[in-house]
Amino acid sequence: MTSSIRIGTLCYVDSSCEASPQTRGAVGRIVEVLSAPYSAPDDSYLPGTYYDVGFEGWTYWCRSDKLHPINDPGADLSEETTQEQDLPAPWP
Repeated sequence: MTSSIRIGTLCYVDSSCEASPQTRGAVGRIVEVLSAPYSAPDDSYLPGTYYDVGFEGWTYWCRSDKLHPINDPGADLSEETTQEQDLPAPWP
C-alpha cells in the first residue's frame, strides 16, 4: 500500500470515478477523508484501498486512486514555514 491519506485531509474526487447514481454528486468535488484506509470489503468491490469520505453531510466510500489530496491537516504550519520570503514570487 502507498502512503495513506490522513483523516481530515481534503481531496478532489477524480472525474473518472464511476460512482453509483446516489454518490455521483461527490465526483469532481472536494471531499473530506473520514476514515483510515481499508481493503475492499468483499469481491463486489474493485481490489484496492478505500476510504470513507464526507460530502454535504453524507458519508461515501471511495477508492484511493480516485482521491487527490489538496491539503495536509498534519502539516507543520510553524512561523518559519509561513514567512513571506518562503513563498514564491507572485506572477506579474
